[in-house]
Amino acid sequence: MMKKFDIFQTVGPKDFEIIKDTLKINKKNIIGYNKIYLFNEEKKFLFRGINDVEKSLFPFTFEYVENKIENKNRAGWIYAQLVKLYFPYLHKGNDNVLVVDSDVFFTRKINFLNESNKPIFTVSDEYHQPYFDHMFRVHPDFVRAYEKSGISHHMFFNKQLLTEMFEKVEKLHKKPFYEVYLDNLDGKENSPSADYEIYFHFVLNNHKEKYSIREIKWKNVSLLTFKDFRNYMMISLPHYAGTRPNNFVENVKKVEKIRALKSFYNYFFLKFNNLLINIGFIFSRK
Repeated sequence: MMKKFDIFQTVGPKDFEIIKDTLKINKKNIIGYNKIYLFNEEKKFLFRGINDVEKSLFPFTFEYVENKIENKNRAGWIYAQLVKLYFPYLHKGNDNVLVVDSDVFFTRKINFLNESNKPIFTVSDEYHQPYFDHMFRVHPDFVRAYEKSGISHHMFFNKQLLTEMFEKVEKLHKKPFYEVYLDNLDGKENSPSADYEIYFHFVLNNHKEKYSIREIKWKNVSLLTFKDFRNYMMISLPHYAGTRPNNFVENVKKVEKIRALKSFYNYFFLKFNNLLINIGFIFSRK
């Protein structure tokens, strides 16, 4: 029997609108999930069939993280990393949790368990040395295990393996994992740590037989196109592109003509794409 897993997404204020569109397509295309959970510390989404997560689940708050770290501008980003690590660890439902970034569209049917029921890591070519420096400070055994990166806008977590990783760190430092994670950030580095990377390399160093590895075609874009939806398995429309539909008014006010046009186009693309989903259209691989 195919294993089931739950889906979890952290949703920052900049993603309140895009999450409605990514959910619509991902609910159709992700195969084998049981329930979907969303989290924002201050907002309840109340979407039909979607579960909101209470902030009381977590042993830390945004304020705690902000006070703890040197680079206050990155507090939200670091807080989200800890939330994504701790939800699968504390979740009382399924032991397997697929964490997906809220700006990601899976453009066609996709599995996260292979034919042997083994979870799948999706790898990328990303490399950022400060991530590995941070990992090593968290625990000297946490070293790079694979030439590729585990950072690809989503991660399939297993509670037992996360528990083992947390306990290994806590045994060494005699304090909770989240404190160690924060204590060892480089305050002068704008991107000092990576939740997906630390778990990916921990598993491959200690339990590589429990996961399979794949590469898929994916792309970060500023303009959504049907060509990209045909050619790529995964598309991300990041907030820093400034071309989401909700950026249109701001772009007009700032006389950002190209971005305004892209925001306008993306609005109608998503409306039409949602119509295609409603009539059961699924992109086929080119």
